[in-house]
Amino acid sequence: MEGHLRVFKDDPIKDEDAKNKAEVCSEEIDVKEVKKSVIKAYMWLILGGFVGAHHIYLGNDYQAVLMIASVGGCYGLGLILDFFYIPRYIEQANNHPYFKDLQELEKMHFKKPRLNAGMIVVQLAIGVFFRTLVHKAIPYTDYTMIRYLVLPAASSLGVWLVGKVFHAQSSFRATLLGAYLSYFILKYLLNIPIMYFPFDTTLGAVIVYARNRSYNTSQSPGKILKHKKKIFVATLLIMGSFQGCYYYNNATISIEGIEVPLRDVVVEFFNSSAWVETKIALRQFYDEVWVIGIVPALNRLQLFNTETLSEEAAYVMLGVEENITSVALKKRFRALTLEYHPDKQPPEKREEANEKFMELKAAYEVIMKMRSYRTKIESAKLLKEVADRLNKLGKKDKKKGSDEL
Repeated sequence: MEGHLRVFKDDPIKDEDAKNKAEVCSEEIDVKEVKKSVIKAYMWLILGGFVGAHHIYLGNDYQAVLMIASVGGCYGLGLILDFFYIPRYIEQANNHPYFKDLQELEKMHFKKPRLNAGMIVVQLAIGVFFRTLVHKAIPYTDYTMIRYLVLPAASSLGVWLVGKVFHAQSSFRATLLGAYLSYFILKYLLNIPIMYFPFDTTLGAVIVYARNRSYNTSQSPGKILKHKKKIFVATLLIMGSFQGCYYYNNATISIEGIEVPLRDVVVEFFNSSAWVETKIALRQFYDEVWVIGIVPALNRLQLFNTETLSEEAAYVMLGVEENITSVALKKRFRALTLEYHPDKQPPEKREEANEKFMELKAAYEVIMKMRSYRTKIESAKLLKEVADRLNKLGKKDKKKGSDEL
């Protein structure tokens, strides 16, 4: 094809039939290049449907974002629908003339995109899903005001993205304003409980979106690609964060038949000796990189090593109880180091005494590091409790003063 183009530029062809044939050939080649396969689309659906792999393959970026953000389209419901809609998606991706003619006719006869019942249903479903996810992700007692501000924004984002999937557009600000108005009217003026009407934020967003809908404006492919990338990254970051918070605050883990909240397991892990030893190892690695280089430091790095001395084993090695005071522990350590010091042993026992001496020193360091870490944690918790109490007292005094006024 490149050869034909060079002929047109250097040696103009006088025969119009030859030009027409070359143009037809070029169009056929372009169609073959963008043609998508039904088999590959189903393969991507089976292998990576929950992360929108089939939509990425077909070039449906907005649907891929929704599939990832809503965990497979409302926990797999979207995947079931996509299984039956794959042939239609293939025709759209391959620029079937039917869809092109349909869009042109619709733009000629209607000033706005026609209201699609399927789009409204999907907007309500995704809007409620995003709203419920954020509602469960944010603790009610600690962040009530943040929740009131974020819930309408989550519903608006879902409604707006679904509209993009159906090749329509509307102002996100107007959609967000509709969600806030709906939330205020239904919750505070009509006082409708959320459990009976979960569409409190989504309903207004859908109504305003439908009122202000319009056709997608024609832009250059470069601008469209940049716009899609920004939406893709922003949505994944926002909804991914809320999904992490949701599982952190609501998931449970079964330990020996007992359901334990995931957040308690995470907190316990970060207070464990394994995590403290790992932090110490990483800190030593960071310091050694600047001194001996990254390769030797990597060779010496040990994370979660089973041979690392645990705190319980350190107490046993020193022969003391875990509730021993720091002063008594220090005396015991000095007595043992004097007993096993290599300089005070006969020559034939110095090597064995040196190993014992190093083990005692390592055990003492492990215990002291763990105690120092726990002291810092307890001090931080105490300071937080004091700050919380002062904040509560300040709020009470402020409220009392306003009541007196």
